[in-house]
Amino acid sequence: MSRVLPASVLPALFGASLLLAGPPAIARPLADGGVTAQEVAEVLQAKGYQAKIDKDREGDPKIQSSTDGVSYEIYFYGCHKGPRCSSIQFSTAFHVDGGMTFERINAWNRSSRFGRAYLDDEKDPYVEMDLDVEHGFTTEAVDNNIDTWDAVLPAFMKVVDCARHPGGDSCKSGN
Repeated sequence: MSRVLPASVLPALFGASLLLAGPPAIARPLADGGVTAQEVAEVLQAKGYQAKIDKDREGDPKIQSSTDGVSYEIYFYGCHKGPRCSSIQFSTAFHVDGGMTFERINAWNRSSRFGRAYLDDEKDPYVEMDLDVEHGFTTEAVDNNIDTWDAVLPAFMKVVDCARHPGGDSCKSGN
């Protein structure tokens, strides 16, 4: 037998659930024209992740981080020698002994909305996720996209069969 709560109880339960969940995170708007590596690193660190800021071959910023033992980089594009960059890309590669097939990578690309994959010359898989941040972004949007990337990685690891070999010799992450 199911019980129905009186309508007068529902507002009190809803209010109590909000108190338990805590206050919502306050989104801080970022300056128009993109994001800086420091802003992205601060959001990563607030979520408990490491964030090492470095430079890529062209001198643009990049961040090295990891989640669940998977190393990845965040590359910054459209920086025009300034601190604000108009787009960023989350990226990692896996070395898989014997490589992967194009069919498996194509199946991933067909079935996945977030993260695109490709194979290098040795048929090792890469997965990347791009963000256009040129016309306004918030710290909350950066946070949400980090969560999306955190969901992409384990799903992709299943495709490359890393779930059985995390950090093992037959499947290593990193660019």
